[in-house]
Amino acid sequence: MNKNYALVWNQSQGCWNVASEGTRRHGKPGSAKRAIAAAAVVLGLGALATAHALPTGQSIVSGSGDVQVYNGGRNMTVNQQSDKLIVNWNEFNIGAAERVAFNQPANTSVVLNRVVTAATSNIDGALDANGRVFLVNPNGMLFGRTAQVNVGGLVASAQGISDADFLNSNYRFAGSTGAQVWNYGTINAAPGGSVALLGTNVNNTGTIQALLGRVALGAGNDFTVSFDGSGLLNLQVNGAALSAVAQNGGVLRANGGQVLMTAQAAGSLQQAVVNNTGVVEAKTLAGYAGRITLDGGDAGTVRVAGSLNASALSGPGNGGVVETKGADVQVLVGTQVSTQASYGQTGTWRIGTAEASVRQTGSAGGSTVTADTLARSLGTTNVELVSNTGNLSVNAPVAWSSGNKLALTAAGDVNINGVALTASGAGSGMEINYGAGNALKLNNGAVVTLSGTGASFKSNGYFYDVIQNFSQLQNVNNNLGGYYVVGTDFRGAYMTPIGSSQVFSGIFEGLGHTLSDIRVSGTGPYVGLFGISSGRISNLNLASLTAVGPSGWPAGGIALVGGLAGVNFGQINNVNVTGVKVDGNVYGSSGATTGGLVGMNFGTIDTAKVAGTASGNDYSQAVGGLVGENFGRVINSQTNVSLMNRMSHNLSGSVGGLVGINNGDGTGGSAAGFIADSSSLGTITNYAGGANYGGLVGYNRGGTIASSFFATGSVNATGGYLGGLVGRNEGGSITGSYASGRVTGSGAATVGGLVGWNQAGNLTDVRASGVVENRSGVSVGGLVGTHDGGTILNAEAAGEVYGGSGARVGGLVGSSNGGAIVGALATGNVWSGSNSHVGGLVGYNAGDLQGVEARGNVSSGSNSYVGGLVGTNNTSLDPTAMAISGVASGSVTGQNYSMVGGLVGQNNGRILGASASGSVKGGSYASLGGLVGVNNGVVEYSQASGKVNATAYYGQNGGGLVGVNYGRMSYNAVSGDAALVPLAGRNFGTIE
Repeated sequence: MNKNYALVWNQSQGCWNVASEGTRRHGKPGSAKRAIAAAAVVLGLGALATAHALPTGQSIVSGSGDVQVYNGGRNMTVNQQSDKLIVNWNEFNIGAAERVAFNQPANTSVVLNRVVTAATSNIDGALDANGRVFLVNPNGMLFGRTAQVNVGGLVASAQGISDADFLNSNYRFAGSTGAQVWNYGTINAAPGGSVALLGTNVNNTGTIQALLGRVALGAGNDFTVSFDGSGLLNLQVNGAALSAVAQNGGVLRANGGQVLMTAQAAGSLQQAVVNNTGVVEAKTLAGYAGRITLDGGDAGTVRVAGSLNASALSGPGNGGVVETKGADVQVLVGTQVSTQASYGQTGTWRIGTAEASVRQTGSAGGSTVTADTLARSLGTTNVELVSNTGNLSVNAPVAWSSGNKLALTAAGDVNINGVALTASGAGSGMEINYGAGNALKLNNGAVVTLSGTGASFKSNGYFYDVIQNFSQLQNVNNNLGGYYVVGTDFRGAYMTPIGSSQVFSGIFEGLGHTLSDIRVSGTGPYVGLFGISSGRISNLNLASLTAVGPSGWPAGGIALVGGLAGVNFGQINNVNVTGVKVDGNVYGSSGATTGGLVGMNFGTIDTAKVAGTASGNDYSQAVGGLVGENFGRVINSQTNVSLMNRMSHNLSGSVGGLVGINNGDGTGGSAAGFIADSSSLGTITNYAGGANYGGLVGYNRGGTIASSFFATGSVNATGGYLGGLVGRNEGGSITGSYASGRVTGSGAATVGGLVGWNQAGNLTDVRASGVVENRSGVSVGGLVGTHDGGTILNAEAAGEVYGGSGARVGGLVGSSNGGAIVGALATGNVWSGSNSHVGGLVGYNAGDLQGVEARGNVSSGSNSYVGGLVGTNNTSLDPTAMAISGVASGSVTGQNYSMVGGLVGQNNGRILGASASGSVKGGSYASLGGLVGVNNGVVEYSQASGKVNATAYYGQNGGGLVGVNYGRMSYNAVSGDAALVPLAGRNFGTIE
């Protein structure tokens, strides 16, 4: 917190003292003019003291010397005979017309002047010395506007120092007086000398100069001053003080030397402890570059305004360094910083804060520096912006045309958020550094341009080659282990894969740029912009890219084709490909694999987007919108790729909107074949049978698909295994995923809204909402076509389901041949042809059903098994085994000779604690039951309430519980419309 101070008349001492604004003021009796003058001092216009004010009450404590007063009491000379001298004073004031001079043995000699009474020091006249003068007053001191100080060096401190420390050259100044040291006048140190003002509150609105020396303003409770081998002062703040403030609204000048403003504030709240609104100069002088430091410590706020000049424009030499650092650095609009050099290298402005940011002037929220101030400063200095503890964010565009460089350094990530950084000057450049495990993140289309001749780029200690044209891109072949950045957008032409069959192991940083109109083809087995990559490729855009697989029989009998890489063993991050055309029509290959981005992946792909087309042929093993075959990790990625393919006619041939084949590690873990937080929007159209087709993954072979995955594109194929998300899931894990696209099969073996064929896989927290249709296939389900073992947990299907004749069709699962379905809901209507098993939840069930529900209407053709929940239930009759339980509420309709039940059409197992409320009707000779059409098993503690539309005229057998019973029905109940007909149409078993 800043405080205001005033001058107060001290009646007992007969002089003006500095005091806080709350101190009671007493005017000198009979002196109205002095009161007016005191008010003027508060406004910084001057200071008054008693007539012929000189230091009084001197006592030499250590060393030898004498004090002489002459010229009518206007002048004082202190003659110092020893190298060190300690003098205690009752008061140390110098009036406007007075002069105090120290004659010292050498310019390195030091005199300590200590005020031992409660009197503030007011320096309004001249203070001269050929050596170093220490002035210590715990009551504070004021150098007035008329003060003229010319010394070899000066330390003016409101904190005390002991005699022993002084004599031992241990210059430690400490105390907690809270006093201030202000300068309104002019203080000059001899060339190579130093000036330091130390106190709780230090303020300069005058001029302090130490050419080839050092100027320091220090605020705190504890300081250490030392002198190096050249006699230059060094200052360290050891102790913080409440309300510590170091301010400059005047001129601080140390050309060829250093200027330091530093403060340490006590408490955890960030305070404005260093504040510059004036002029600070440390220009290069006599070849010596200057340095300016504004240091707020670990908890302080540094406000930067005015002018900070460490240039070298007047002669030979390099520009200096300007450093502004603290817990919170605020660079105000209009701040001017220069480190330019006419005959040397431009220096650097380093801005260090806890978490740095750049924003547009006038936008909401705070920032370290505004974009226009940063851009203007880059015309006169190199700039390094540093986040010492957190991320660094650039939220506004910055452009400069000078040859200077911008460095962005963070302990965390460096985030460029949807804006452009543009360095167009010859020799300009950028340096970007981030912490271990962190990264440069170009978010929302951000781009970094290095278009100037001889542009440079450096990151984390490594220099990169800047690529600005197609020729330089192709020359990456000359050093496959090099580090590269793309400096600007450019269009390409025909090229062979970088590396071809060799491995690119370096770093290729796109900086958000776009490479357009590139056609890649090769004779080798690995085709893409990169043939094989084990390095890192990031922040790159590719547009209108065509990748064509090798013609004829490829080397090794395989062909791996991808837009970016044929094979990836490394890292791919934030790559966006639009208008891609990947042609995997490779003939004679026994294992062609094609991906919109990568043919085969063993590494990590993070935040990739691909849009365009990809195709294969009868020789293709895998085609994917992003990756053909995956053995690695795919996260945060998205595709919108049209896949129009023929495929290899076998159980492993696979097409996926994102990945063709996802290979796991056999443990269900994430060591391989791991896909998370990714999606596919594209469509799949195929005209060959016998393969796997999935909106996201064609074949999940033991892999993991996790966390908010979705596929919205349609899947349409002839034959094979079709799923809105995964065509075939063999021993894999799918969690937190959904599909909404329409899935249409023609003669397909199995079709599901989410998964076509689930083989001992686990599906958890999944759903599907698209229409599912396969009018000439076998198994059709709103979620899963065929479920062979494994577990389906917390699942939902909402789409309508259409099957053909002789099919197994369910609102959730077409055919469940084992395993468990727990906590599942199906709400879509279900239709199928004759000779089918049709259920609102499961068409044919031989597994466990627990806590399940079906709400859709169910209908089928003749000779079918039709149930509101399950068409045919073949679960175990063992009383120790799990029995199905669930709820069905939709209407159920079967045609001639069908078995129709509100819950189950035909039951050959156990039903326990289930209920059905939908109406039941059928054609001639149909068996109709409010709960079960035909029961060959056990039904217990279940109930039916729906209307059973049965009539003996059509040869129908109808009952409120069961149409025909051959098994046992115990402790069941009917209510509502189901109670209007007999419990059983015909009973050959037991009803109790």
